[in-house]
Amino acid sequence: MDEISKKLAEYVAHARFEDLSPSAVQSAKRSTLDTLGAMLAGSSAPGVPTVVDLARVWGGRGEARLIGYGDSVPAPIAAWCNGTMARALEIDDCVDFLPVHPSASAVPALLALAELKGSLPGREFLTALAVGQDVKIRMGLAVRQNAMQSGRNNLFKIFAPTAALARAMAFGPEDAQNALGLSFSFAVGDGQCALDGALALRLQQGIVAQGALLSVILTTKGFTGARDFLLGKFGYLRAFEPDPRLEYLTQDLGKYFYGERITIKPFSSCRATHPSIDLALGLRKKFALNTKAIRKITVKTTPEMSQLVAEPREAKIAPGSVPAAQFSIQFTVAAALAHGDVFLKELEPDSLKDTEILDLARRVYVEPDPSLRTEFVLGRTIVEIDIEGQAPLKGEIEMPLGSPFRPMTYEACAEKFLKSASASVNPPDKSKLE
Repeated sequence: MDEISKKLAEYVAHARFEDLSPSAVQSAKRSTLDTLGAMLAGSSAPGVPTVVDLARVWGGRGEARLIGYGDSVPAPIAAWCNGTMARALEIDDCVDFLPVHPSASAVPALLALAELKGSLPGREFLTALAVGQDVKIRMGLAVRQNAMQSGRNNLFKIFAPTAALARAMAFGPEDAQNALGLSFSFAVGDGQCALDGALALRLQQGIVAQGALLSVILTTKGFTGARDFLLGKFGYLRAFEPDPRLEYLTQDLGKYFYGERITIKPFSSCRATHPSIDLALGLRKKFALNTKAIRKITVKTTPEMSQLVAEPREAKIAPGSVPAAQFSIQFTVAAALAHGDVFLKELEPDSLKDTEILDLARRVYVEPDPSLRTEFVLGRTIVEIDIEGQAPLKGEIEMPLGSPFRPMTYEACAEKFLKSASASVNPPDKSKLE
């Protein structure tokens, strides 16, 4: 008997709103707003109209809405489309000590379930989301190699929205365990698409949101899944994750919710680019930089961050797609220095041809430095700007803006939501949002 799978299912079944700390509740609320904004902005992102068009062609019973479009489609299809939107523009939440995205699949799946059921009380929604976030982060801590080391891109992410939905459905322990086991069949984790700048990266959160909802629906119909889905002979951890740190899956389970440590992203790019963007913007503001006088920009980061968002150099200097630009230190630092921000406008398809950004990007050099590794996956980052006729400017950072240690203010989160919503394929009335 796989006791870890059983304990996880019992936790999902028995979690209550009263168990959540005030910080966990606030984090779940913030993540809900932030992910809704990410979906609205993502509704117009490259690749998303393709999945929406497919949903429309397939048709079916109208059970849940496509965010930004308003069409009603079968709930699993809505979860698929909306999950893809949530991850499309790299503005969904994350954590700084792991390469995971806690809410991008859970929120779309919960919204689809709420419409399918007819309602889902706010306290139940927040409890379910907090449970899903907690499960995803605990799984990320339990695996010995993170996604950037193994390339498996968090195959375990399917368990998070499934846990959230099982909680929202008020499943007992047996049904929760069955749904989680069923969801193992929907696990996806292609890491190469991130390195290649492919649209497939944004599709994965949609796939797992859909798979989680199907797992819960099938469970209500008596369809069975793997019972020992984590530590059975061919369970997830035994098959894919050698030597897991099981203590993270049980320690303070139901007492401490890791969602308290979620980061809200201020920039629409991979979180690994944020420390260098943060430093570049700070130096730009402090010294009123003239970009034409900049001779060289040196960014020092960990080898893992360099591999993910700075190599190969030529591809990062002039990325061929928006997803590729989102994963480029060279391009995003150049955009920050040229335009004073790195949000949706700075990462549109037309921005890939911006001569000022491209010229600056060629002057950005990234140096991997193992000594910059810390307990946080981002490590420390150093930016040095060499300017003609004056001493070099230098900055160093470990906690970029958005982390729980340097959180965005409520006003900044609200402003981000409004900017995100305005980029929707059908922008909502701003006066109603405010």
